[in-house]
Amino acid sequence: MDYNQAVSFLISNFPQYQKIGVAGYKPYPGRMLSLLGWLEDPQEKYPCIHIAGTNGKGSVAHMLAAILQSAGLRTGLYTSPHLIDFRERIKVNGGMIHPAEVASFMERFAEEKMEELKGELPSFFDMTTAMAFHYFAAQKIDVAVIETGLGGRLDSTNVLTARSVILSIITNIGLDHCDLLGDTLEKIAREKAGIIKPGVPVVAGEYDPESFPVIAARAEKLNSPLFRAFERPFESCPLEGDTLYQQKNLKTVLCAVDVLKESKPALAALLTQEAVTYGLEHFESMTRLRGRWEHLAVNPAVIADTGHNAHGMKYLKAQLERESYKRLFFVFGVVQGKDLKSMAPLLPRDAYYFFTQATIPRALPSSRLAEWGRAEGFVGEEAPTVAEAFKKAFEVAAEDDLILVGGSTFTVADLLENFFCRE
Repeated sequence: MDYNQAVSFLISNFPQYQKIGVAGYKPYPGRMLSLLGWLEDPQEKYPCIHIAGTNGKGSVAHMLAAILQSAGLRTGLYTSPHLIDFRERIKVNGGMIHPAEVASFMERFAEEKMEELKGELPSFFDMTTAMAFHYFAAQKIDVAVIETGLGGRLDSTNVLTARSVILSIITNIGLDHCDLLGDTLEKIAREKAGIIKPGVPVVAGEYDPESFPVIAARAEKLNSPLFRAFERPFESCPLEGDTLYQQKNLKTVLCAVDVLKESKPALAALLTQEAVTYGLEHFESMTRLRGRWEHLAVNPAVIADTGHNAHGMKYLKAQLERESYKRLFFVFGVVQGKDLKSMAPLLPRDAYYFFTQATIPRALPSSRLAEWGRAEGFVGEEAPTVAEAFKKAFEVAAEDDLILVGGSTFTVADLLENFFCRE
């Protein structure tokens, strides 16, 4: 099969939580271990940094990967979901996995393994995780940065063990995916803390009185040194735009670098201040990160942000206060199951909304979102697709106005694919 056939085969045969919700969520153990056994356990052939958290884990992963690349290390990066191209999920030194590698992996699975597992096939995320681990081993990487998909304890990536993990990171804990992870910060923290490995250092990015004790207790039980990034003083931020939501991520990354230098002497000589600074200044271009308060156009200004829960919306609200604009238009679409009630107080009241929906089955219908918006007192109108919503916003926006697009990763993905797709 060719690349397009391989991706179609993957989407058609393996349930995807990001697209269909709970039906696509399969806790890892049996299928994932079987997949990796078939591949001769590639995940144990290189050191890994494992990252969990409600928000910020993608940005932290990309920053760390850029720093490691700048230090001269051949670096694998596994993140999700993708925005435009499936291959965004699996990168080595910023370069996406080659289409032929995707096709070869899927063809081999179809021929050698699918029949054996047909009674209960792996999830989409199981397959992509196994593909990433396999690809990184074949590419002979020096280190891998691995982002969890959902939760931690039962996530597909948590087949990683203390044999390969050199650092665990938990960026923060917020109320998201409550139907799967629990309805309190304490319960969700317990799931995220499941990535902590015996004796392996762990960095906690943010403090919350309900969730942090859970993380600390788990680290103590496993004799895992715990480092508190949130206790670091704020430093000057070399990131473009000095975005507020990235400042806490920056502290987490700098703490992680210090821990790596202390716990892995071989890395200390490579992780120079020059490598750290260069990686942070250029991480978005080095790793091709998109959609995090991304400025896409001017006159009118267009900004896309993938924040999709109350925890993320706090930063969106604060960041908006630092932007200059006459009128604000918000192309807003969410997925089903989001706690809109907790998001409502954080959404801008001065905006005109285009309530829309992304082109995935899991998207909340634009009609229901518009109905909710009107009931909450937001001013706006319904637009059945992100493309139509953006066109409407662009038609009415003046040069000194701002169009914000967000509410969901998939809302941003639709925008980028239709209007701002670039190599």
